[in-house]
Amino acid sequence: MVQLAHRTSPANPEAEQAVLGAILVRPEVLDRVTEILKPGDFYREAHGCIFRAMLDLSGRGNPVDLVTVTALLKERGQLERVGGPVFLAALSEQVGFATNADYYAGLVHDKAVLRQYQELGQNLIEEGGRPGTSPTDLHLFVESQLHDIASRNGNSKKGLDLGPTIREASDFISLDIPERRSFLYPFMREFSIGMITSNRGTGKTMLAMSICDAVTRGAGFGPWEGGQPANCLYVDGEMVAQDIIERLGYFPTSNRPAQLFILSDHFATMKGFPGASLLNPEWRTGIKEFCLSHAIKLVVFDNLASLTPGIDENSAQEWGPVAKYFLELRFSGIAPLSLHHTGKAGWQRGTHAREDALDYSILLEHPNDYSPDHGCHFLLTFTKVRVRQSDAHLIAPVDFRLQKDPAGDYVWTWKHVKPQNQRAVLEMLDRGLKQQEIADAIGITRSRVAQIKAKGIKDGWLSEKGRLTEMGILKINELT
Repeated sequence: MVQLAHRTSPANPEAEQAVLGAILVRPEVLDRVTEILKPGDFYREAHGCIFRAMLDLSGRGNPVDLVTVTALLKERGQLERVGGPVFLAALSEQVGFATNADYYAGLVHDKAVLRQYQELGQNLIEEGGRPGTSPTDLHLFVESQLHDIASRNGNSKKGLDLGPTIREASDFISLDIPERRSFLYPFMREFSIGMITSNRGTGKTMLAMSICDAVTRGAGFGPWEGGQPANCLYVDGEMVAQDIIERLGYFPTSNRPAQLFILSDHFATMKGFPGASLLNPEWRTGIKEFCLSHAIKLVVFDNLASLTPGIDENSAQEWGPVAKYFLELRFSGIAPLSLHHTGKAGWQRGTHAREDALDYSILLEHPNDYSPDHGCHFLLTFTKVRVRQSDAHLIAPVDFRLQKDPAGDYVWTWKHVKPQNQRAVLEMLDRGLKQQEIADAIGITRSRVAQIKAKGIKDGWLSEKGRLTEMGILKINELT
């Protein structure tokens, strides 16, 4: 085993003393120094205590000088620990350093950052030595630690001049920014981030492929109108290549003005490429570069379980790099759509942080009367969607089914779920029936009942106990 040589921690005590002396001599430099340093940036604990006392005095509106700093440290029982009155007096004698306070503060800050990287190296050695740690685990660990270091120090020095990017509201509203084009109106547009969630075998892969087929043709799908044809990339991290070929056979190859690209992890592995992983920064960059070079506007990731191997699904921190990547795609003009599995409760599995940046989230469920001979048949419900209020009627629940037409071709049939179901659910909740009882009586899923109840409470139609409010009584009469 390689033994690492002992290394001293990077520090510049003389520069630390110079900064403190400058503040005692010219308190006005404190405002400039605080833009660069924090108390924790000082290597010597005594120096950090003195700096913290200076900040506290300034924050209270008190003068910062030898007398006040000495008094506050004595009050806190820290005066002797920092070197006593003699040490503080010696600091205040460093008059020549006052004009160079910013320079010395920068030296102190740089040493603090070097210590943070040194600590990262030590932590990386310990993390790599833990039993069961994989390269992916280390990638995640390093990425998280680097992000933490950047967050701690990003504002410590003079930042970017963001003035040219910031506008007063009346100016911003008049900016000449092109209208976002729709792929499927009104919920799927340029720059949108979406997710489709369902239990295994419900049909999310066929739905996502069908959406890509529609987008590349500029055609509508279900009740939603299409837009201008756009290139799509379908990334599959689970199926064997033959299964993908079989599913693509459901769609005609003619009359496709835009291109549909397929990345099969099975095929890529056969070619000697590493496994597809949204946790791998190089792989993520490769996807982005391909999308930009081929004018891809919609990229589907099927599915999160297979494309984020080893991630703790309940950890918002581990999900962070993927969430940031989806935002990066969005701002590059690429709309990511991810497929995910539901948990035991019927909702998306794992951390709710996955839904924070979503423009739309779709849940698929088999109808209550579903049987395997129905094939691909599900109820589609929006659990989150950002659309104009005037378009709200276009994102109502839809019943989809993939069937053969008389010519032997596969086609989607669809119908809106009757609004009477919503009214019946609200009335039964008001009578105190349990959710499973309501689902059995109406013939819908229990999670659909839960969605109606949650929306009713949010909109003020139901109380927290599930009873109709006065507003709710008026509103349900409008549901026909």
